[in-house]
Amino acid sequence: MDFSGIPQFVAGGLTVGAVYGLVGAGFSLIFKASKVINFAQGEFVVLGGLVTYSLVGLFTGATLSATLAAALTAVAVLLAIGALLYTLLRTAKRGSNEFTYVMVTLAVAIALRGAAGLVWGTEYKTFPLYPRGSVKVLGAVVTYGTLITVAATLLVSLGLWLVLYRTMIGKAMRACADSPMAAQTVGIRPQRMVLYAYLGSAFMGGLAGILLTPILMMSYDNGVMLALKGFTAAVAGGLANPFGAIVGGLVIGTIESLGVGMISSELQNAYAFVALLLVLFLRPQGLFGGRAELAR
Repeated sequence: MDFSGIPQFVAGGLTVGAVYGLVGAGFSLIFKASKVINFAQGEFVVLGGLVTYSLVGLFTGATLSATLAAALTAVAVLLAIGALLYTLLRTAKRGSNEFTYVMVTLAVAIALRGAAGLVWGTEYKTFPLYPRGSVKVLGAVVTYGTLITVAATLLVSLGLWLVLYRTMIGKAMRACADSPMAAQTVGIRPQRMVLYAYLGSAFMGGLAGILLTPILMMSYDNGVMLALKGFTAAVAGGLANPFGAIVGGLVIGTIESLGVGMISSELQNAYAFVALLLVLFLRPQGLFGGRAELAR
């Protein structure tokens, strides 16, 4: 077994791991706020990439400024979809339970996947975003796309921490997550805080799709596996902890890349779930569950 390629495998794993982490953080944010598993999260990623692709195509020359404008517009579209999903779940809430909400998100995911297939077809799409070139880091050739993806994920983590722990909205969200009834007695509106969680989840999913599409391309049916990998990252990191989900995504992505490079690429989708089983056997609450939860 050749160990000389480990740095390169780790670098590749951090790229997809950062995306898994963003998807997982979206799962965690909604679960902490409403106890709902949003299985439409993978479709947020797909739509983030495909909507940006279509908007970039409207501009001639596909300059960096045009791509950034397309990405910002795509994020706005995803925020609207997140708000619509929240509204749909709130409408279904009367007389329903958590299982009903999960099934609604699953139905929305199937509908969005079908719509994406009709609009964009079955071919893989991509668009230019990252500058060409690479740098050498600890023996690995790291592309600018990898550096930007990991840096963007870390910036989102920092921004999320600032919002949750340094703003009144974040404190209200954490209060509602801890005890909705107690929060309501001091004038906080729990439903509004849940809406903010859905908007944050849609933003992170859309951003993940924008970052991933220029590197690995995007197809209408990628949402299922992206959702499973993101959910795996969330569970591994601690389902109620979005920061743990990001770390879990980086770990899952690295393990997956090492497995593909050193064992077999045919088992690519199995490595993440094997890693999850090991985490659950050794630490059922996740790597950071019960220690650094959102409400604390």
